[in-house]
Amino acid sequence: MKKEVLKETTRDLIALGSVPFFILVLARVWMLNKPIYFTQFLIAGIFMLALFFLLKPNLYSGLGFITLIFTGLYYGDNVFWIFGSLIYVCLLASLFYLNYEKKKILLGVLFGCISFFAARYLVSFLYGS
Repeated sequence: MKKEVLKETTRDLIALGSVPFFILVLARVWMLNKPIYFTQFLIAGIFMLALFFLLKPNLYSGLGFITLIFTGLYYGDNVFWIFGSLIYVCLLASLFYLNYEKKKILLGVLFGCISFFAARYLVSFLYGS
């Protein structure tokens, strides 16, 4: 019983790095009416998906990272950064617990980071800011 609850909780945590959750957050960002922020978020997600199809990193760890960074930047609150970071660490721990490949998890984090910076650079180039 205890092990089942733990497994279900870990699956729930990795859902925070899933495509449906990313789309849900992206829809919320779109409603903010901040086109530069939305474009950065969207491009980072598309870039991460492209890397996923080309190089097969762990998508959950990558999209989770992108979501953490963009929501953290939006709220700009230290308490949110701490909370979000703890949840993201739990997401990563869940991936390890569920025996996802370690190399792919770490590649997901790396590619999430690369996707974030690529989107920020590209949008600053496009919008000139």
